[in-house]
Amino acid sequence: MNKILIVTDSTICMTVEQAKAAGIEMVPLSVLVDGQEYRDQVDLSSAELVAKLRAKAVPKTAQPNLGLLDDLMKQWKTENYDHIIVFALSAHLSGTYQAFRLAATENDMQNLTLIDSLTLASPLRHVSLRAVEMVKAGASVDEILAMAKSVFDDTVSYLYPENLDQLNRSGRVSGGVTLLSSLLKIKPVLVLENAGVKIDKLGTARTETKVFDMIVEDLKKNNISKDTHKFYLLHCEALDTALRAKDALITALGDVETEVLELPAVLAAHAGLGTIAIQAARLV
Repeated sequence: MNKILIVTDSTICMTVEQAKAAGIEMVPLSVLVDGQEYRDQVDLSSAELVAKLRAKAVPKTAQPNLGLLDDLMKQWKTENYDHIIVFALSAHLSGTYQAFRLAATENDMQNLTLIDSLTLASPLRHVSLRAVEMVKAGASVDEILAMAKSVFDDTVSYLYPENLDQLNRSGRVSGGVTLLSSLLKIKPVLVLENAGVKIDKLGTARTETKVFDMIVEDLKKNNISKDTHKFYLLHCEALDTALRAKDALITALGDVETEVLELPAVLAAHAGLGTIAIQAARLV
């Protein structure tokens, strides 16, 4: 059996301990708060980031530290892997992919395949866990990459923030849009579609029920159902909202496979408290 290492980044909704237990090498992105750099899930947990958000901090996120990546590449070289597969969050949303690429080139990692997932968070988790299973079952690199492509080519993500305050503070939306949304009591829904280069507005609604109806309608338009996809519900201090979203999916689509997780810290840093995300990943 080939010795294959599965690598991804810290948007996968796992702690370091959980990733290690699953057989995944999780590389932390950087979170910057008040001029100090933290390694996501290593120096700064999701709970600690929530506390900083409550204190009105304005965190920023960055690609993994290049020095850390260089050290990891050197370590992986000594461990004599037949192949290393890296699944990185979308290059359109982060410099993570380019950071991996630079470190791999600098270290002449000829046995490393780097994949731009064109997505983030739970689809990366979904693929990484399945890839580890396939490695244990003796699958080839090509078989693992084919599985990953089938998922990454057919996924969609929705973001439903409680409000636009944190997105405004992080520069993702303008102050005028934030104020207008607040005055009109409009609930925005954002979407990252297949191979999306950015997160766009799906629409707005005045009630949570209408928000969920809008998401279900878009899922159906994309031929996403309980037979084709697993649904992940991510939240930042919004478990009740995530569970209501889960109920809405089940009511509309039937007995869908779901998993409820905490929103990764590097995403919560931009979206803010009270945010949920709904992500659909193809069953493989």
